[in-house]
Amino acid sequence: MRQVQIEDIIRILKEIQPLGEYAEDTLLFEEGYIDSLTIFDKLLPRLEEAYELEMEPTDLLPEHFESPGAIRTFITKKRLTA
Repeated sequence: MRQVQIEDIIRILKEIQPLGEYAEDTLLFEEGYIDSLTIFDKLLPRLEEAYELEMEPTDLLPEHFESPGAIRTFITKKRLTA
């Protein structure tokens, strides 16, 4: 199982929304880079594919997608419990 790297998360985000500057602590909602539709339609499918995960409705908390760092933390924990 490969480790979740912040660079991989940022690469996925740039594929989804190429405009913008991303860092580990970039506030994705506040900066307008993603919204709930983007998460459901684009981000979740890419994360599920890349990390071989199946997201549950209970996983869909805003704090899990607040920043690239939060996404990495969420995926790392999700993989440990899967």
